[in-house]
Amino acid sequence: MQGIPIREKLFIGSDLNGHVGTSCYGFDNVHGSFGFGKRNEPGNSILDFALSYDLILANTWFKKKESHLVTFRSRSSGSQIDFFIIRRVNTIVR
Repeated sequence: MQGIPIREKLFIGSDLNGHVGTSCYGFDNVHGSFGFGKRNEPGNSILDFALSYDLILANTWFKKKESHLVTFRSRSSGSQIDFFIIRRVNTIVR
């Protein structure tokens, strides 16, 4: 990340196996509060990474139906583990 110039557009889409949850508490600048479920420790790491490099988790900034938020389903449970991370620079956020 440190070697990518700030002027470069940056898009990261990945299965990160972390849960960032619905709460943006402590991460208001990177989490839009429209996630799914409860945050776990790997989710904290994802949010810390985004905060450190002035990025946002783009798919937490838009309200969607639960069926569109869940990116992994196993029998009766589901989770959101796929995220699109982009630079906050030149991005309009609240």
